[in-house]
Amino acid sequence: MAQGVWKTLSLNAMTPRYRPSTVSDDFDGGPGGDVRQGKTGRMAAVACATAGAVTALTVLSGCSSATDVKKAGASASSSESSAVPSAPPEPTVPPKPAAVSPAEFAQALANVDAAIAPGFTQLKAADTPKELSAALDAAAEGARSAADAFEQVAPPETAISAASSLRNALVELPGDLDGLSTAASKNKVCTAASGVPEASKLGGLSALRDAAAALAAVDPTYKVGTFAPAAQDEPSRQGSTGQLSGGQRGGLGELTVKNESGAEDALVKLTNGDKTVREVYVRGGDETTVKGIPDGTLTAYYATGTDWDGDAKKFTRSCAFQKFDDTLSYETTRTQYTTYSLTLYTIAGGNATISDIPPDQFPS
Repeated sequence: MAQGVWKTLSLNAMTPRYRPSTVSDDFDGGPGGDVRQGKTGRMAAVACATAGAVTALTVLSGCSSATDVKKAGASASSSESSAVPSAPPEPTVPPKPAAVSPAEFAQALANVDAAIAPGFTQLKAADTPKELSAALDAAAEGARSAADAFEQVAPPETAISAASSLRNALVELPGDLDGLSTAASKNKVCTAASGVPEASKLGGLSALRDAAAALAAVDPTYKVGTFAPAAQDEPSRQGSTGQLSGGQRGGLGELTVKNESGAEDALVKLTNGDKTVREVYVRGGDETTVKGIPDGTLTAYYATGTDWDGDAKKFTRSCAFQKFDDTLSYETTRTQYTTYSLTLYTIAGGNATISDIPPDQFPS
């Protein structure tokens, strides 16, 4: 009868993982004028002294004494200082744009949705943190574009108040979406299953839904925010410890997984090349053993997080992804088979190391 050959892999160093917390713009002229004026004055005085017997009128009109110049300057200065400055012209107020027709206003609202909806369509299909972040970025850019365009629209008089609320919501929404995109880029939010509920509770989106309701009350043809998900709570699901369906069987190999992290559940996945051999879900603090693992050189990956999406076999929040640096070699002979024990936590004397990997390198 074949006897099991036990091999144990336990982490001897815990690779740091991000643990997110629960989810703001300046010649002068010099004295040359006086010098030139002095020269001119002397030249004029010489001319006057030469021609003084000819005509007094020339002296009076073409020359003056220094005293006369000073008096003239004083008089000009006095005149200037006593002058009352004129009032600045009144600013010109641009004419108020004419209100658009109800049909034109309805089209302006449709344009708002056309700008933002594609990002939310991507959001609802996002399967990784990277896809989630990209979708939220697209939605934020669409909201900025919609806000700029809607600012130029003069609504019908009956819709002025509700339209103002919509403007405010469109100004607020991009910043909210940017914040959620940052959370996704840090693996705080990992798939649409949590991304959509998180987005639904954003202040800007809530304000947009309220404005949409107010506009519809004014005129049923005023439709906006059709892309916005209804407010909803985040899911909080947990799997059961044990092996998942699928994979490959037919061997005698065994694998024991000990999740000693306590608080975090984990998914362990064994692969042979691009094929999944076995998947095992282990709750925090649990241990389980799976059998029937076929021979081969296998790679072990594991993911941790919260809110287990059993259909997608993924954690939707606070996800982290690791890979065991050493492979697992399963071999069966007539007298023995291979077993491995993986401990998902640092323990004294552990002989296994792991590396963090990006989400898109975790096998699907």
